[in-house]
Amino acid sequence: MNPPLFFFPETPLRTPYWNLAIEESIALSLIKFEILGGIRIWRNPPRLVIGLSENPRKTINESLVSKAENWIRQQGEDGIAKKPKKNELYIARRASGGGTVLHHPTENLNFSLFVNLQIKKELFGVKESYEALLGIAVEALKDQKIFSSSKGKSDLAIDENGITRKISGNAQFRKRNCLVQHGTLILNRNLIERVADLMPHPPEEPDYRKERTHRDFLTALPSAFSAESFALDLWNHFTKLTAPEGDWKNPQSFSFFSPGFSSFRKAVLQESEKLRKSKYQSFDYIFNRELT
Repeated sequence: MNPPLFFFPETPLRTPYWNLAIEESIALSLIKFEILGGIRIWRNPPRLVIGLSENPRKTINESLVSKAENWIRQQGEDGIAKKPKKNELYIARRASGGGTVLHHPTENLNFSLFVNLQIKKELFGVKESYEALLGIAVEALKDQKIFSSSKGKSDLAIDENGITRKISGNAQFRKRNCLVQHGTLILNRNLIERVADLMPHPPEEPDYRKERTHRDFLTALPSAFSAESFALDLWNHFTKLTAPEGDWKNPQSFSFFSPGFSSFRKAVLQESEKLRKSKYQSFDYIFNRELT
């Protein structure tokens, strides 16, 4: 029998620091518990998330960075609760590379894929893994008659009247032979307006962007898009890639919160609390990591 796969459903909103710590703690524990892989569907309060090596002062409007710095200092790194506060626009740094993205609880959807590279050795290569895992998202969108394709290194884009526009950015990191690839889908054009207001033109861009502004380069999924259907379809295509011989029809049977994952879940949640407080909420990690 194949090692188990897990499905991490949406949870009530938590701070970006909690969400990012969960991602890394899953990666740190996955091999130890002989988990083959899993997917996670999640949302964040309004927050800007920078790539591992980015300087926020170059990718986010300076006034907003100063506001976020002051807020972190006032809260104290241990004083930030798991539950988000209203009207706070958080800045956080993730463990993966890539550019700055804006998250919003109703205007985008985040999804993460976890793979045990000790078992799925064919996904070890960066190019091969992006091709396969972006392909899963493409197929899941196609199930809703949304036809997308991979562009640049790790984007998903759709064609609008002959113009290629981005709907999703994706990035990877690896810990202890676990591959984590996470991405975000734009659900509402309001998010694009927020991006245009909060973020200058990025210092680096894929060739297909061709110096277009945020408003001209980005677009949103059709209003008929169903996040619930996407989660089920993503799970279906992920299981076909990772364990095609298994019976994984009902993802709720493999929920991260089910009794079958109790030891794994306990280890993940304990480690994530350490990471949240010591790393992801750290002022230096968020604002000065690229300088160290």
